Amino acid sequence: MVTRRYYRLISHMNRLALFVRDLVARLPGGRRLNAELEQSRRQRDLLHDRLERSERQREQLRRRLDTRRQRARAAQPDAAVLEHVLPLRHAAMLAANHDGRAAHESAFTERSASYREALANPDAMPAASERVVIAGLTWWMPARAGESGGIAQRLAGKRRLPLREILETRELAVGRVMIDIGANVGTTSIPRVLLGDFDCVYAIEPDPGNYACLVRNIVTNGVRRFVLPDRVAIGDVDGEMTLRTMGSGTHHLVTRPSDVREDERVVVPCLTLDSWVHRMGIDLLDVAFIKSDTQGWDARVLGGAAGVLGRRHIAWQIEFSPAMLERSGRSMEEVYELLERHFTHFIDLRSEGGARVRLTSELRNALAYVGKGSRRYTNVLLYSAG
Repeated sequence: MVTRRYYRLISHMNRLALFVRDLVARLPGGRRLNAELEQSRRQRDLLHDRLERSERQREQLRRRLDTRRQRARAAQPDAAVLEHVLPLRHAAMLAANHDGRAAHESAFTERSASYREALANPDAMPAASERVVIAGLTWWMPARAGESGGIAQRLAGKRRLPLREILETRELAVGRVMIDIGANVGTTSIPRVLLGDFDCVYAIEPDPGNYACLVRNIVTNGVRRFVLPDRVAIGDVDGEMTLRTMGSGTHHLVTRPSDVREDERVVVPCLTLDSWVHRMGIDLLDVAFIKSDTQGWDARVLGGAAGVLGRRHIAWQIEFSPAMLERSGRSMEEVYELLERHFTHFIDLRSEGGARVRLTSELRNALAYVGKGSRRYTNVLLYSAG
C-alpha cells in the first residue's frame, strides 16, 4: 500500500514538473531558461553518477581493508598456542634420551662454583618461598612481603609466563645457544628450551634468592643440561658489585652502596661478559641470541662485551629505560654510540607506529618517546645485516 502511494506521488510530481516546464517555455525567455535548467539537471545527474561510483569504490576499499585485517589477525602469532603445547613438549623432553648432554653439564659444573654448590644442596631455598604451577610447569619463587610487582606478582598473581615476549623476538631468537643475562627464576630460559627455540640456554642471575629458585625450577622441571645457571653479575669490570634487592621482587646493581639500606644490600661477584664467556668455555660461534634484562645495567653489560659484540651474527635484546640506564652512571649518548657502532638495525618491540625494522642511525629519534608520559621503558632487538 505504501509503495503504491509512493509511486503515485512520484508520478504526480513528474507530471507537475512537465507542466511547469511547458508553462515556463511560454514565458519570455522561457526556452533559454529551460535550456539552462536542462543543463543543470545533466550536471546534477553526472555528479550523482560520480558520487555513486565513488561510494562503490569506497565500499570495495573498505571490504579489502577488512579482509587484510582479518588475514593479518589470522597470521598473528598467538601466545596461547605456546601455552597449549608447553606441557606436551615438556613431557616429550622428559621421555627422550639426553645422555649425550651429561658431559656438557659436567664441564659447566666444573667452571661454575655456584652451580656445584646449588646441586650439592638441592633443597636449599629462601626462607620464604612460594610454589605455583603454570602451563604444566612448577615454578618456585621468593615470597616477598608486600609484593606489588615484578616476577613474583606476575607468576603468583597473574599466572602468566612471558610467552608473548618470546613470540615477539622469534625472528631473531632461535639457534643453538642463548645467553640469558638477568634470568631471574627462569621464566624465559626454561620455556625457550622446551619450545625448541634453543638447544641450550646459559642463565645468569646474581640475586641469591632468585638463583636458588632458578636452580630448583631447572631441576624440578627436568631441564638440567639444557639450562645451565650461574650466579654472577655481568658488568664492565671484574670483581664485586653491590646488588640492591627490593620488596617488589626486583633488584639492580648500584654504583654507590652507601646510598642503599644495609638490609637491602647484597655483595655479588661480577664479571664482564667477555671474561665470563672465556671462563665458562663458551664457543661464541654457537651463540645466536643474548637477552639482557638488568634493570638499567645494560649499558655496562655492553661496555664489557667488546669481544662478544664483535661477533656480528649474535642478536641482542636489551631493556631500554632512560631513567634506569642513567642510574647506572652511563649517559644516553654512550648507549646510542655503542649500539650504532655494533649493530645496523633495530626493532622497537613497544613501538605503536612507523616501520618495524629500522636503521640504528634512527635510534635517537625513534626512542625519544621512551621515558615520557606513561611509557617508562621498551624492549629493543638489535642485529647486524650481512
